[in-house]
Amino acid sequence: MISIEQIRYFLEIVRRGSLNKASEHLYISQPSLSKQLRQLEKGLDCKLLIRNYSGVETTPQGRLLYETMSSVMDEFDRAVEQVRYSSKIQQLRIGGLGNLVTYFLPRYMERLRAKGKNQVIIDTCLSNQELVEGVENGKFDMVLLSNAEPQKDVAVIPLMTEPLYVVFPVKHPLYHRKKVSFLDVVLQEKLVLYKDPCTIRASIRKACSRIKVIPNVALELDLTESLLSYVSRGKGVTILPSIVAKAIKTPYIAVREINQIPIYREIAVAMKKENIAAYLPMFSDNAETF
Repeated sequence: MISIEQIRYFLEIVRRGSLNKASEHLYISQPSLSKQLRQLEKGLDCKLLIRNYSGVETTPQGRLLYETMSSVMDEFDRAVEQVRYSSKIQQLRIGGLGNLVTYFLPRYMERLRAKGKNQVIIDTCLSNQELVEGVENGKFDMVLLSNAEPQKDVAVIPLMTEPLYVVFPVKHPLYHRKKVSFLDVVLQEKLVLYKDPCTIRASIRKACSRIKVIPNVALELDLTESLLSYVSRGKGVTILPSIVAKAIKTPYIAVREINQIPIYREIAVAMKKENIAAYLPMFSDNAETF
């Protein structure tokens, strides 16, 4: 039976030009190498090499075997290395609310990948509760939350607080205001907002409750792209976190920070408490657990 070892020995003999040099490079005796070559020739039922005073030269069959198997063995070695390397790669499963995965997570991807040591797998969920449950049941290693509540068995670590912005068509009167009031927006404008359950929507609702205002919600949609599409058509204005608002590229839409009665959201990462030391440095060295 022909073995991979015999093929490797044959290729090395051809590369070195002699059995003696090949045996030195392979750290085996020349008689053992000659025996392996004879067994390979017997298995193929043909002569592969002709010995002469200067070393060896290939027969037509030997040249064909060398040309064919050189590339095959290169592919074989690459496949072995890929499998060996993949066994050292750790899967890092990250969940998050849709806009956090889209607009917040990318800035940390290089650190999360750890120079190729981690394979990052990302999924989105609609609510903090679903994400926290994903950490608890092992679906996620860590999750990105918005305005999260403290948890008993899961560490919730704040990463940043960001203001909410009002987003509107460029032809809207708000475009010429230097300061935008949350009270004016919710009293005078038709709002195009994310559907519940939504932590941004909850922040808006909480702020409205404080000032005892019922907003005029004209449309409720699931996706940021849908909100922006309707806003650009003049169907209302929307309220988005700054990282989302500042990423808007369309020339038909403008954004302004709400600087009179400003409202905010807090972005946090959650993970099992025993994983804090391993995972938290990927996001922030100064975050505090609550």
